[in-house]
Amino acid sequence: MNQFKNEDLASKKTKTFKALVDDVMVEFDHPKVTGKELLKEAGVKNLECVSLFQKLKGCDFERISLSEEVDLSHPGLEKFVVKPPDSWNYTVDEEPETSTESKLSANQILSNAGLTPVTDYYLVEFDSAGNEISHKDTPDAPIKLKCPGSKFVSVFKGETPVS
Repeated sequence: MNQFKNEDLASKKTKTFKALVDDVMVEFDHPKVTGKELLKEAGVKNLECVSLFQKLKGCDFERISLSEEVDLSHPGLEKFVVKPPDSWNYTVDEEPETSTESKLSANQILSNAGLTPVTDYYLVEFDSAGNEISHKDTPDAPIKLKCPGSKFVSVFKGETPVS
């Protein structure tokens, strides 16, 4: 009789599918999961601020998009790594811009936004609390772009013609 109870308990156990995301073990009750599910289960907050890669045999990596499904039912533990994003989104004067570089100077940001000559402008950055950070005196110093999106405003400092 005890043997039947143990078999019943074993058959009622739900199979789990495990993966390792960086150093975080995650478990699911279904074998196919999306990149978004993996990241959320691993505790990643800003999903648009990271890139997910699956570790493959032979030191190869494959990028996994947020909507892409991965099958965890294969033998062995599937491993994933989280890396910084491939591109950085930011705004200048509320207009969207994108860079593949994580650091840009104020002059590069102004130039990318089409504000030329850049010597006629300086850049003001707004942090997440809404505080202003002026880059007026450091136009060539690198500015680390933040995710989600840094916010900048251009300030005209050139001469204004008077008629």
